[in-house]
Parts: sequence; C-alpha cells; structure tokens
Amino acid sequence: EITVMNLDPELLEKMNLKFVDGILEVPVTTSIPPYLMGSGIGAATCHTGDYDIMTADPDAFREYGLDKLRLGDIVLLQDCDNQYGRGYLKGAVSVGVVVHSDCLLAGHGPGVSTLLTCKTPKIRGSQDPKANIGYYLGIL
Repeated sequence: EITVMNLDPELLEKMNLKFVDGILEVPVTTSIPPYLMGSGIGAATCHTGDYDIMTADPDAFREYGLDKLRLGDIVLLQDCDNQYGRGYLKGAVSVGVVVHSDCLLAGHGPGVSTLLTCKTPKIRGSQDPKANIGYYLGIL
C-alpha cells in the first residue's frame, strides 16, 4: 500500500525505518497539517518537482517547528495523498524531503519532494531532530 518514489535505495536503507504493528515508522523532524501545503497541489505527478509548505501564518510556522527546518529534513505530511498527483485525502500520509527554502518574495514556503506515500494511515512519523538526508549520508 505504500508507494516509494524519488528515493535512492541506499538512502532508504539508512533511514532507520521500522514496522511496528503493521505501520511503517519513519523518523521525521516535524509533521505538517494539510492546510499548510500550497503551491504545487494538483500537479499531474509526484515523481518530479515539489510542493510548498505555506509559511504566511507566523503562529503555525512556530507551532509546527517550520522555523527550524533545514534543507534535507525529512517531514511527514498529514492527510496528503501523493501517489499520482498531489492533493488532500483524509487519512493519507506522505513523507518528503525539504528541497528548497522559503521565498518571501514569491510567497512560497519550503519545498517538499515526496519520498513515501500511502492513501491509508500505514505510515507514522517518529520525532527525530537528526531525520535529515545529510545526517544519513554522513555529510552533516
């Protein structure tokens, strides 16, 4: 039920994934609610590009730890279905990597490229400040 995309198999092996009671546990730096996902929703494919975390609300920005995001951070996207296109689906879970920073001029927040997605809650995040591809690859 879980779709994997945009993810090198060697990196996948280093991400400390675990199955617990039939649920895939993925270390993430933060979990992001669907109402903060913006530019890129409705894209025809999730196998290329990214979509953006909207950061215009400073309270939400702080509440979800978006002020601490780094390039390469692994994040969980709540109620976000990314199997074929990007969109809202209650119960869906996606995991992605932060691939670009905030852009105040254009109004776009940090971009997330999809790594894992499931239409049902078969993925769960576990908080880990080291959930970053730089850490996994030994460059941080």
